Amino acid sequence: MVAADPRCRGSHEALTSTSSTVAFAPAPYHLIRTLSCGQAFGWRIDGTLATGVFAGRRIRLQQRDSAVAVAGLDDPPARRALRRYLGVDQPLREIESRLGRDRVLRRLLPLTSGIALLRQDPWECLVGFIVSAFNNIPKIELTLRRLTERFGQPGREGAVTFPTPDALAEARPGELRSCLLGYRAPYVREVARLVSRGTFDLSAPGRAPYDDARRMLLALPGVGEKVADCVLLFAYGKGEAFPVDVWVKRAVEQWYLGGRARSERWIREFARDRFGDLAGYAQQHLFYYRRSLGRGRPA
Repeated sequence: MVAADPRCRGSHEALTSTSSTVAFAPAPYHLIRTLSCGQAFGWRIDGTLATGVFAGRRIRLQQRDSAVAVAGLDDPPARRALRRYLGVDQPLREIESRLGRDRVLRRLLPLTSGIALLRQDPWECLVGFIVSAFNNIPKIELTLRRLTERFGQPGREGAVTFPTPDALAEARPGELRSCLLGYRAPYVREVARLVSRGTFDLSAPGRAPYDDARRMLLALPGVGEKVADCVLLFAYGKGEAFPVDVWVKRAVEQWYLGGRARSERWIREFARDRFGDLAGYAQQHLFYYRRSLGRGRPA
């Protein structure tokens, strides 16, 4: 539901003059930390303001104390979808209390508190993380924007919705390559065809236990260990998932293992054993602290 759009620009004044509360967001919920810790692509952060495209509309979000205000989204169904997407109803106080029992996370939480898990559209999340493999964020967002502009449907006020599986399944290879997909173009096209034909049911992983859901995703073209865990966590809410990238790998090795190197699979199993169904939340706090804050060992 979110697509990168360079035309999404706003200001505090523009938001306050046209916005209304979309959701109650009790402490410690933190909108900007939630949107800027690697879960989704396309949000533009300017201080306390977040701009992006949601449900085919350009919107602006801003947190005001214990509420999130939105401008550009006026119909009730879309607003309900946005509340679910933002994860404002998650019991973060209880979750962070449990995470705080961990000796490392207890030291991180004062600077990372308030991160919720987004609940993204499975199709868009799947394509986004297939594109993300061995890629950087500016290139990922450019590719997703080109896919959206070329194959999406017009929304409101010039916004464009993310392309459907049918649209990408029918795309010619050259058209996909022009969106800077590179070697990922055949993966995106084949996954789109599997979904379009009904061979792969996008709702099935959400109904399955974590291990079974993970096997379903790993069977798809272009989906490796990290991509599968990202989709399981950010689209299907599988809290056991612990995506391991270079930032998280370094954090675990340094802060838990005394600098000893371990494989990504070893680290994933270590985290699942240590954090259980909160492994995904733990991953987000480790990632945010290490990458977004540029921090070394916690004090």
